[in-house]
Amino acid sequence: MSFAEHRVPPLFVCTLLCTWPLPAGCGGSDSSRASSTAGGELSLGGALTAGGTSSSGLTASGGVTAILSNGASGGSNALGSGTSTGRSASVGGAPTSSTTSSLTSGGTNQTGGAPSNGGIAAIGGSKSTAETSGIGGNTKSTGGTSGIGGNTKSTGGTSGIGGTKSTGGSLATGGIASGGGTKTTGGSYAAGGTQNPGGTPSTGGTPSTSTDLCSGAAQVITVDSQGSGQYKTIQSAIDSIPSNNTQVIQVNVKAGTYAEQVTISKPFVCLVGESTTATTITHTAGTSITTGGTVMVNGNDFSARNITFENSASNGAGQAVALMAKGSRQQFRDCRFVSYQDTLYTNTGTQYFKDCYIQGDTDYIFGDATAVFENCTMNNVAEGTAVTAPRTPQSTQFGLVFLGGSLTANPTTSTVRSNHVYLGRPWGPYGAVAFLNVSMGAHINLDGWTTMSGNDLTNVRFYEYKSTGAGADPTNATRVNRQLSGSDAAQYTVANVLKPWVPSFSH
Repeated sequence: MSFAEHRVPPLFVCTLLCTWPLPAGCGGSDSSRASSTAGGELSLGGALTAGGTSSSGLTASGGVTAILSNGASGGSNALGSGTSTGRSASVGGAPTSSTTSSLTSGGTNQTGGAPSNGGIAAIGGSKSTAETSGIGGNTKSTGGTSGIGGNTKSTGGTSGIGGTKSTGGSLATGGIASGGGTKTTGGSYAAGGTQNPGGTPSTGGTPSTSTDLCSGAAQVITVDSQGSGQYKTIQSAIDSIPSNNTQVIQVNVKAGTYAEQVTISKPFVCLVGESTTATTITHTAGTSITTGGTVMVNGNDFSARNITFENSASNGAGQAVALMAKGSRQQFRDCRFVSYQDTLYTNTGTQYFKDCYIQGDTDYIFGDATAVFENCTMNNVAEGTAVTAPRTPQSTQFGLVFLGGSLTANPTTSTVRSNHVYLGRPWGPYGAVAFLNVSMGAHINLDGWTTMSGNDLTNVRFYEYKSTGAGADPTNATRVNRQLSGSDAAQYTVANVLKPWVPSFSH
């Protein structure tokens, strides 16, 4: 995100939609970068443009120009810290998230009725109350499951501001597991070497890959690297879909590691793995976000579930995007996004992430899009400057919105020190980030927010509401005026932020 932090060969110049304003290095100087303004700020009450938004100020056709440079691995001091920003390899193992999310055979789901991950049965069906969704360590309470004669989930039930579900089957506010589930200690990150994605995943039930995960799917395609499906690679399956596709096509991906770079530009694709840790798409694509990373989703109305998106570039390799999401109405549930720097690029459009696990070190959630993260775990596996780096256009009301979930860093498996990682810094002058009812670990800097590449905090939309944990400090001078009131916080719902789109995965 800056010339100093994104260590790229000095003469490497990539063409993007606008000048890449890279984040400040740890002690290094910021590069100058072009930023576009488009008038005054939108108030919180403003309406979000239907279908998502695109970045304002994007000029060059075909891409964004970025000059990417990486500083020496020794690095000078990070902003607000006394050491280099996240360039040390972690010595433990990346925490893995337990995944059960199994469907029982005891109840039949009605066609078209997508069961929610929390154990709510589709219309006409019943569901065991024993199921849990282990992604990100968020375990749903079984006290109010839907069943015949049991507590019925209200069809009008909405997610609370903290991601708490009302109507009989509420998610306990205190029941969010910190740290993405059970962490194993067997995996390790070799210094400067290849990333080990973590320990042994949970071996609970395998989620269904039937069409109930892709509501209304008109066709099902199977990918199996061992040859039992129609295709052996994910890209070949995507290529078989017509460019003018108008119906949901479900692509089931069998268990395995698919070492390929995938581009999905077709609309209405629903990608389903066997389980979050069983199906992995991985690729080594570092040093530039212009390459898009491991998976690039450019098609509208895209869905993904039970998949790990991984960029296997080692710590210190520079920009290493696992997923670039660029499109409207893209949703992800029970997915993992694994890398170090710039893991998840919410490029433009509208995205929704639920019960997901995202790991990295520097600016590992960034971009121009309006994106909601509900009950997700954001885990620092190495020390970096900030968790987020938004470049929200001035005309867009909402940027990156976190509802519930947790910010974690396990000192036994990472190199992250206490009070050394900021919540966010502005890639663009009007960047917007909001954390509502999020648990924050001790690694979060008590100042909360910092500057970036010439962008100060004057015009940013950085907010919090009822943060908890050792990293929460609402009375801090930098954070005290960024605390939302109850009425302002009420605007931050999935329905309002993403309107008029209502993600099916949010039910």
